[in-house]
Amino acid sequence: MNLVEKYKTYRKVLVKLHMKILDEFVSQSDFERGGKILDIVKNNKVVFQYYNEKDILFDFIIYEKIRDGHSALSEYEKRYGAKNSNEEEILAAMKLSETSLYEVIGINKENSTILLRDILNNSKKSKLLDIGLSKSINTNVLVFTRLIKFDEFNMTSGLGLAFSGNYRDFLIRKSKKIMKKTKSGDTSVDRFVAFFKLSRTDGIPILFESVK
Repeated sequence: MNLVEKYKTYRKVLVKLHMKILDEFVSQSDFERGGKILDIVKNNKVVFQYYNEKDILFDFIIYEKIRDGHSALSEYEKRYGAKNSNEEEILAAMKLSETSLYEVIGINKENSTILLRDILNNSKKSKLLDIGLSKSINTNVLVFTRLIKFDEFNMTSGLGLAFSGNYRDFLIRKSKKIMKKTKSGDTSVDRFVAFFKLSRTDGIPILFESVK
């Protein structure tokens, strides 16, 4: 199995895990709680501004610690565990995943890879494997995403908020202000809220592979 084939296999498993967690382990109150934290609840209803915001909410509910200091992902893994070796490896990587703002510094369409520089964490470089994104994205783009890291490659959770590279300083400055106002008690939650709000005002469209 070559790298792209392994990536496709892992992504299918990831999609199934997301669906299991959302369908079997996340309640309506979890959706409402997530929507309130992201400030997208109006008249007791979650209101989406763009087509992809439902998937963004799903990512937030699955990965962020909004259930009394725990994530739906960690509680699911603790209760049900992995069904096979692939699930075990992927669940472990999912639990270690984090969001950050990345600068696109290189694209290899033939290999479906993108070289990223982590703007928020000492400019660390990571190579992302993403078939859809590698065909549609350009350099001078900033991407807020959640990387799931394996020994041979990295992939995203499906979360992707894009901004013009020209907005770098503005985004860093503005996100810090929003995070201070959010004050959820969890830096990861505050960061997610900040960049979600910024995506509504200053984001640009990109094509990530859909994960539901």
